[in-house]
Amino acid sequence: MNLLEQIKNNLKQSQKNVSIIFAEGWNKDIQAAANEATNEISSIIPILIFNNRQEIPSNLNERIKCVVINEINLDEYANYIFELRKNKGINIDDAKKLASQPNYLASTMVAMGKANGEICGIEYTTADTLKAALQIVKTNPDTKVACSAFIMEKNGEQLVFGDCSVNINPDSEALASITKTISKFSKEIAKFDEIRTAMLSYSSAGSGKGESVDKVRNAFEIVKQDQEFMKDYNVFGEIQFDAANSMKTMQKKVKNLNWSKPANVYIFPDISSGNIGYKIAQNIGGWQAIGPVILGLRKPVNDLSRGATISDIVQLTYITASQAINK
Repeated sequence: MNLLEQIKNNLKQSQKNVSIIFAEGWNKDIQAAANEATNEISSIIPILIFNNRQEIPSNLNERIKCVVINEINLDEYANYIFELRKNKGINIDDAKKLASQPNYLASTMVAMGKANGEICGIEYTTADTLKAALQIVKTNPDTKVACSAFIMEKNGEQLVFGDCSVNINPDSEALASITKTISKFSKEIAKFDEIRTAMLSYSSAGSGKGESVDKVRNAFEIVKQDQEFMKDYNVFGEIQFDAANSMKTMQKKVKNLNWSKPANVYIFPDISSGNIGYKIAQNIGGWQAIGPVILGLRKPVNDLSRGATISDIVQLTYITASQAINK
């Protein structure tokens, strides 16, 4: 059974209703994915945002809820945004303009508890999706930065890669926070029995030098200071990909690392290496990339690629629902 089948089964067994709001409800692929997800799992309740009633198709599942921007009273949402952002110089008119924008309205509804999670990005850019989420939903109090993870799957094997789409060049403290957040996701959502997290570099255990190596090495030292975390998670850095992925190479390059299996969670030092790495695995290696899943927010908000297929949207819907239940 692959990971998504496991997640679907867990959702069916939980029997907890979970509402997922789609900021771009007028998009045909979003509509098709919402129909499919609802037909598969009755506890998922999609909420689709439309600009006007003419955008609503006639073939939506009856359990799907519709929010029509030009028909609802936006004052409640505008007031929420204003109170949240007034110390940033926003006035009530600005707040009303934001409340009328689907990406901001969706995030506001999640923040206010009117939806359990959000999916956006099939038409909005990642920047516009994340800006609204970070300003309105905000990060967890114990999380330094939001980040992202891809679940990589091939022939029944799963790995987690991150951060491949959010933080351009995190410093050591941010990288340490990313490492902990993605490791926890791998246990709580991806359901890995044992977490073996490799903090990647072009150096293994001091074999190389340079600013990037120092950053990863310092980040690992910060992670190690959290002794409670280290009791439940195996983490090592800095380490090269081949040493983390092959036991034979690991035993040669990092002799004091006593893992019984290769890493299953890979933390990249910056967005360039992460983005390039997952796309090589996807396009040359034949791995399926599920995500990106945005982590570290108070409530789940996930970003779609603008090239996402209906299947991609359905998969992300299941993951977002699982995150919401886990919250």
